[in-house]
Amino acid sequence: MKLSLEDLLAGVPAQDGNGGELLKPNLSAKKKANEPVTQLDKTTTNAKRVLEDEAEARAVKTARLKSAREERDASEAD
Repeated sequence: MKLSLEDLLAGVPAQDGNGGELLKPNLSAKKKANEPVTQLDKTTTNAKRVLEDEAEARAVKTARLKSAREERDASEAD
């Protein structure tokens, strides 16, 4: 069975703010793609990626520690 785009989008709710019509592509993204990338832009992108990775790792560690703390507190309460 070959699915069409309409079949795939049947379960997706209508979008708000544009009358339920499909969104138009963002032309500014194409403009940016054509601009030359400077070394500063590359450095900024890499720095943001590193910071996001560190923030994600910190969030995972915090969630793990919170879970362990709650487990410990539950066992002490018994």
